[in-house]
Amino acid sequence: MIPLPWTPFHKYIAIGVTIIVIAAGVYHKIASDARREVEQRATEDALRRTQDAIRAGDAVDLSPNSLRKPDGHNRD
Repeated sequence: MIPLPWTPFHKYIAIGVTIIVIAAGVYHKIASDARREVEQRATEDALRRTQDAIRAGDAVDLSPNSLRKPDGHNRD
């Protein structure tokens, strides 16, 4: 291993690199959490829509006489 002379200049470089690495780690953590939250909300919304569609489909009247029931719309 090559010895690194620890002059004040090299100490500032090491501190700067450390700060950049820590900032990159914090940024990566925040970005991944935000991405996960957006995906979770999208999944919850899709699940809610699917459940609403299933409930609406189950509420449909499938009896043979339901075709003639008035639905409140005026037709010619």
